Amino acid sequence: MTDTVTDTAADNLLLRILLDPESRRDPYPLYQELRELAPVLRSSMGALVLSRYDDCLEVLRDPRLGRGTRARLAGELPIPEMPAGFDVDLEQSREFFERATNSMLFADPPDHTRLRRLASRAFTPQRVEALRPAVQAMVDELLDGMAEKEEVDVIEALAFPLPVTVIGELLGVPAADRAAFQPLVGAGVAALDPTASSDDLARAIVVQDEMAEYFVDLVAERRRRPAADLLSGLVAARDEDDALSDDDGFETTTNLIGNGLLALLRHPDQLARWRGDPGLARSGVEELLRWDSPVHLNGRTALEPAEVVGERLEPGDFVTVLAAGANRDPARFADPEVFDVGRADNAPLSFGWGIHNCLGAALARMEGEVVFNALLARFPTIELAVDEPERKPTLVLRGLASLPVRLA
Repeated sequence: MTDTVTDTAADNLLLRILLDPESRRDPYPLYQELRELAPVLRSSMGALVLSRYDDCLEVLRDPRLGRGTRARLAGELPIPEMPAGFDVDLEQSREFFERATNSMLFADPPDHTRLRRLASRAFTPQRVEALRPAVQAMVDELLDGMAEKEEVDVIEALAFPLPVTVIGELLGVPAADRAAFQPLVGAGVAALDPTASSDDLARAIVVQDEMAEYFVDLVAERRRRPAADLLSGLVAARDEDDALSDDDGFETTTNLIGNGLLALLRHPDQLARWRGDPGLARSGVEELLRWDSPVHLNGRTALEPAEVVGERLEPGDFVTVLAAGANRDPARFADPEVFDVGRADNAPLSFGWGIHNCLGAALARMEGEVVFNALLARFPTIELAVDEPERKPTLVLRGLASLPVRLA
């Protein structure tokens, strides 16, 4: 553990990472400074904060650490006090998480195990690969629309519509309804950020109700008239121990495409290298995930007494995993500040690890491979139309609000 002086300096660094809007443009120097100053930090905010790759991986793999959301709401685990500087209404926060506890994202075993077993049927490697031709057709159609314009916002024209279309097709969401999901997804994502305001939470609560009502109606429709989609399959999944309730109800792929294209445009040698060798798609996507992760922070709660990275945790203690910082740990990655689309032995923590790793990670990777190969093959010239694209204000899920480019 670090001494008092270092703790104070490290705390100030952590506050800059979490609260300073200017730091959102490029938080990586701060991650590096924190990793060198206090890689295992007992912050004044109560959380244990980790920024080394091996430490983060150990926590993400540990079954004694989970979400803890339901246990906190039930009074089985303590609810941490909100530190100064964070504008959060605790009652609103509680209301938001009470609505979210039916989501797999906030569940722990055994509920998480049941939900994941049901949903994972749609995301086996074989099923994901079988979707590749359909994803290719969707990408080609979106690129056709982009080709008609000299300047286009890649987020609006490609990065958001693609994952919404893919998930919409999987779930059986009617095409006419999908565009309405963009503002809803944005509002929901804002509430997950450590800097979420009372207004963010209030909007997210309204969105949760709207989404729940929509999918309750869609589930009821699939019960009456099953179709060849994932939702119909989930509705039909029934046995003595395994039933899907109506409450079990895009963003990372959008951020992968936006952040990834920006990284390539700022490293034209690597863009040209990938364009000349489409076989680099797999390693290229992995490097995009490492270089500017669509997910920067991850969190775990001690569900029972545990010792991790040499630190004792009591039930309810919170651990913050700085995944994006760990993705540039020189102890794990050779020359981590070098962007290399051919990098070997690359295993970023961008989609998490362990039982809570992102269920759609394989699908997002496949979409990324298709998108970048098609984009680079279709347009010989892609240029940034602005010096600094606008970023979303969130840090947990880090991405661009817009990415205007000129195409030839």
